[in-house]
Amino acid sequence: MMTRPSPAGFTLVELMVVVGIIGLLVAILLPALSAARAASQRAYCANNLRQIVTAAVMYAGDHQGYLPPGHMDFYSQNNHRWHGVRDDNTKPFDFERGPMRSQLGPARIRQCPGFEVDPASGFEQSAGGYGYNATHLGSSLGVATMANWTLPIAEFDRRVTNVPARISQVRNSAAKITFADAAIATTVNVFTTAPAISEYSFVTAPLDGSGNTTSPTIHFRHRGVANVAWLDTHVTSERFEWTYPTNIYGANNKRFNLGFFGPRDNTLFSREAR
Repeated sequence: MMTRPSPAGFTLVELMVVVGIIGLLVAILLPALSAARAASQRAYCANNLRQIVTAAVMYAGDHQGYLPPGHMDFYSQNNHRWHGVRDDNTKPFDFERGPMRSQLGPARIRQCPGFEVDPASGFEQSAGGYGYNATHLGSSLGVATMANWTLPIAEFDRRVTNVPARISQVRNSAAKITFADAAIATTVNVFTTAPAISEYSFVTAPLDGSGNTTSPTIHFRHRGVANVAWLDTHVTSERFEWTYPTNIYGANNKRFNLGFFGPRDNTLFSREAR
């Protein structure tokens, strides 16, 4: 009887070569896939910010030109933000009661897909990973002549903290940061004293009203880039340029990609700056 020859199989060397080639292809493709995913997240995030800043301008159109308040009764109660209201400081902010609820529509503020944070560590939850220029646009705390008034706390809130800028009061709206990717590094996890990244509702300017340095909150989370929405509603992607070494909680700002771009003064934030 005649027997058929059995088909030849792969040798161990050939299998190792194939596995090596597959590994090489994976090593080549993974960075490209990761970069494409990051670019997609950044574009999604930019669209979120465009919707938020457009809603803020629409709010101004419905309220005699006043921009949305960044916070109400901040020093006396501290239960109100541009993105929601809470009953007390142990509760999360409720978007349904926020000032821009009508302008943003029925959907909640969409979370930035590139913002990874432990929900248990956030004390400004529901902002979506975005912050508002509340000091200079969402209140009058950035106006020196008003911020230095000596008043009882409740009266100061009523006359300064609760009074946002009118769009007509803002010089060069195309160059004024209104919303941006935001976060803060702070020790808020009860199980550890190590700083952790948390949501934060505001973007802080480089200097406070007395000229002192602040804790940066612009979060350059997209591979060293932050999305920024300007008052004329255009959105740009800005690269990390500089920062202060540590923030108010002692966290390393650079480690957490928290910092600034542009000048080291408040030009890009102040309603009065050209």
